[in-house]
Amino acid sequence: MTVPEPASPSAVEEGEQVVGYPIPPLVRRLYLEIADGGIGPFRGFYPLLDGPESGAMLVGYVEFLTCELASTDPPPTPAGVLFFCFEHEMSGMLLDFRHPEGQMWLWDQGDRHKLDLTFPQWLEAWLGGRLTDQFLASRKLQDESWVSDW
Repeated sequence: MTVPEPASPSAVEEGEQVVGYPIPPLVRRLYLEIADGGIGPFRGFYPLLDGPESGAMLVGYVEFLTCELASTDPPPTPAGVLFFCFEHEMSGMLLDFRHPEGQMWLWDQGDRHKLDLTFPQWLEAWLGGRLTDQFLASRKLQDESWVSDW
């Protein structure tokens, strides 16, 4: 696997302008100093601007906020909450830029759950081998979460 080059400072600044919130500091450092996506849990973090098949975090964010949803679709995530990485097509993680350290959210088949977990804590759980379905389920919060009734 080839790790992408780090993101440019202009891509990071553009991301912050698009979202309207600063990129959480540790996330910012990973993009600027390590790689523009492709690293981390599951299939790796999305790149900021350029990615294969709509895998760019900012492009997906703008598309998701501006698309017309059917009545059966889940509501959009709150502004400032971006798809960050996916385990598989219907399950993944979102990152809340509104929180200074980056609040993590779980997306599972249309349901979304805000987690009692910041990005540094989430990354630490992954590095420690504790990032399991059971671990994430135990961190679900009701605040801003949404569960489908299908």
